[in-house]
Amino acid sequence: MNTTIANLDEAIADVLDDYSTAIAEAVNEQTEKAANQLKKDISADAPVKTGKQRRSWRVTKEKVAGRDLLAVVHSTDYRKVHLLENGHLTRNGVTRTKAIRYVSKNEEKIIEQYQQDVVNAIKAVR
Repeated sequence: MNTTIANLDEAIADVLDDYSTAIAEAVNEQTEKAANQLKKDISADAPVKTGKQRRSWRVTKEKVAGRDLLAVVHSTDYRKVHLLENGHLTRNGVTRTKAIRYVSKNEEKIIEQYQQDVVNAIKAVR
């Protein structure tokens, strides 16, 4: 591609636009991968009394600012998640249930992995 001084700014803008698009795609791919992995891990570690808690996890994806992906991992039964994660008073009002930290342990693990995967994906973009 031959450029002149007159259109150098357009050539630089095109290269930077292509580069930013490639980075956004790489980050979006890692975001989707991490969200699906988190859902899978949380579902696997969820308490199994009836199996309802295990099946309640969803990944909601939406585009932000045109090309950035926002992925939210959530439960359709969020009230139970809060009670299970933090423990709660039993029916007699005196004793407490033991907290089952199945969401927070998976969240911490996936955040570390996600950060490393994003750095590697950005370094791989040429």
